[in-house]
Amino acid sequence: MPCFTENRLEENFPGAGYSDEEVEFMKAMDRYKRLKQRPFPTWHEVLRVFRALGYRKVAAPPERPLSE
Repeated sequence: MPCFTENRLEENFPGAGYSDEEVEFMKAMDRYKRLKQRPFPTWHEVLRVFRALGYRKVAAPPERPLSE
């Protein structure tokens, strides 16, 4: 599994420019996959990691077409 450090991200994905939040999420997912031995977590598990990081739904999103 890849190691998500600033230098490694830039090395693997030149010009990626990930935000601090994105790096935090990638590291959290990497930790989760290693702890649970799950190379391909389900969406349920991804949502669990989001919630563990403190993210919460605060308002209903505006209606958007599915094609976006």
